[in-house]
Amino acid sequence: MAETTPSKPGRKTAAVLTAAKRLFLERGYAGTSMDAVAAAAPVSKRTLYQYFPGKEELFGAVIDSVWSGLGSTAIPAGEDPRAVLRGFVERLIAHWEHPDVIPLLRLIMAEAPRAPELSAAYYARGKAPAVATLAAYLRPLAARGSLATADPELAAVQFLGMIKEALFWPRVLGVPAGLDADKVIAGAIDRVLIAPENKK
Repeated sequence: MAETTPSKPGRKTAAVLTAAKRLFLERGYAGTSMDAVAAAAPVSKRTLYQYFPGKEELFGAVIDSVWSGLGSTAIPAGEDPRAVLRGFVERLIAHWEHPDVIPLLRLIMAEAPRAPELSAAYYARGKAPAVATLAAYLRPLAARGSLATADPELAAVQFLGMIKEALFWPRVLGVPAGLDADKVIAGAIDRVLIAPENKK
């Protein structure tokens, strides 16, 4: 089989991930074979297995490539926590608008009963780090008494839950959000942070 050119490993890996993502979304996880990915890339099967020992590892790399669209998960320090949290949410929303993000999640949800390892990989490689990053940012705020709860991990989960319930899950289900995004974000921030004048 003729391989893609130029033959740099980075270019080959990118070609494999592009082909794999397209086939997974078109055919599902069970319906996509390593042979089909190699043919679509195109690379030799030997090259494919050199980079990815199996389909599970390949799918994990596809998850990584999709989550990489979020950019650095680090939350920059800022003087105004409200502005920092709003910026974090705006980055999340931009990530959700990437054309592969929602279809990949729908695929994982559909495959979960037969392949629960896909859900575990999605959570471990993307969702869990995002929650941990937010909790790490909130931890100093909790120490200063600026959070409505003293538990930064709980605050991170609750904050993201308020955002995703109103703005993310309607996208997944393909229905209108029904709520103004700015109001949702402001309301979530209000419920997580304690206003300076209300501190004891």
